[in-house]
Amino acid sequence: MLVATIFIACNDPYADQFVADPTINEQKPLLPNEGFEFKLGSQMESPIVLTSDDLDNGMKFELVKTTSHKLTEEQYIKFKVEASNSKDFTKVIDLPTVSENNSANVLATDINEAVKTLYGKAPNARELFFRVRSFLVDNDVTLQISSETILGPVTVTPVGQVIETEYYLVGNINGWNIEDLEDIKFSHSGKDVYEDPFFSILVNNLINEDGDGYFKIVPKSSKETASWDGLLGNPIDGNTALEGELVIGGDAMRVTEPGWVKINLNMLDYTYTIELIGEMNLSLYVPGGYQDWSHSTAPTVYSRNLDFKYEGYVYFGKASAFKFTSQPNWDGPNYGNGGSDGILSDDGGAGNLNIEEAGYYKLNVDLSANPFTYSAVKTTWGIIGDATPGGWDNSTDMTYDDETKQWSIVVELSDKEFKFRANNGWDINIGGALDNLTDGGDNIKIEESGTYLVTLDLSDPTVYTATLTKQ
Repeated sequence: MLVATIFIACNDPYADQFVADPTINEQKPLLPNEGFEFKLGSQMESPIVLTSDDLDNGMKFELVKTTSHKLTEEQYIKFKVEASNSKDFTKVIDLPTVSENNSANVLATDINEAVKTLYGKAPNARELFFRVRSFLVDNDVTLQISSETILGPVTVTPVGQVIETEYYLVGNINGWNIEDLEDIKFSHSGKDVYEDPFFSILVNNLINEDGDGYFKIVPKSSKETASWDGLLGNPIDGNTALEGELVIGGDAMRVTEPGWVKINLNMLDYTYTIELIGEMNLSLYVPGGYQDWSHSTAPTVYSRNLDFKYEGYVYFGKASAFKFTSQPNWDGPNYGNGGSDGILSDDGGAGNLNIEEAGYYKLNVDLSANPFTYSAVKTTWGIIGDATPGGWDNSTDMTYDDETKQWSIVVELSDKEFKFRANNGWDINIGGALDNLTDGGDNIKIEESGTYLVTLDLSDPTVYTATLTKQ
């Protein structure tokens, strides 16, 4: 059918090696596909559950096999393959394959990455579809066979650690009571846990009065069933190292120093790190003329990361003088006017700071370096996103109520996404989980279109929250 000098002969010494395909010229005339049949390889006809051994050992699968009565000994088939998560191929990636013995072969590592690229990193069973372009090579001539072949679905479960959406701390700090964990829950951004596998918690005096600071990690599933079987520990009992491996059913880790401790989890790698911070004030009080200089009712700013950097929101009902204090009184260090705009002084005789205009302010204080600094930014809040009336172009304004300390709006929302932002700009925006909003957090999903009462509560600097109540 095709006459030319041999390009790659069947007895090529490299034919059996798993190497990349040469570039194929796809601009030549199309070859009619009569007489060719392309099917899934037998390995792909049953669900595939990939393992770490498959990836480590270079396991490969016959993805596409060819039958044809037309092929001569000098002719063979090469392939280009695309993968998708749907049969209409709206989302497509190139899938690396190597053509051998008129079949398209794919490495387990490439199948694994294809699933994660198309679906995310969760180790759940997924369906893959394949779009195959085939080329007949005869001596030095390569022609594309005219029709694309769509194959699938093939069910593939990728390799990956199981990551739960919530983790808790249990140990000497709470008397090893697995049924009382709400106050020692790890924080998380609210994003997909396979995209953001990092959890953290700040605790004070993890050790008890006897000096014992043993602890383990409790996944959500174990908390809900009050089961000790699924707890995460370490291979070494009482390990005091500041980093280590997490093992299901492992032994307790241990902290021996008093004061504040930050525990960080990387659940994609099943590892942990511990930061021994020691003593510090987590909060600064903000007394001022706007609330009659009363420490008992003074709002606070908070250091979420135990880094001597504090943040919080305060409503000033009028122009007012104020200060920051380390205690709910004047006995400890307090911070006032440092003589220049934005500079703080810890001299007890320093002058007051001033808010020139009533409003709702974001306050930031940085005591981590000299000079100490602060900022006060007036904010008004709204919602933005394709779920909102203004789309992603304009915020829909919310209203502040000083009685409830909340911003709110009753609004028609569609089943799409939104987030909160200040001053109709992106310098200050928050999103993520409604019970733990974070600066720059993820978009918030509306599951069902309708009219909602939306509230935003920034009054507690330790945790920003919101509610969605369908009307």
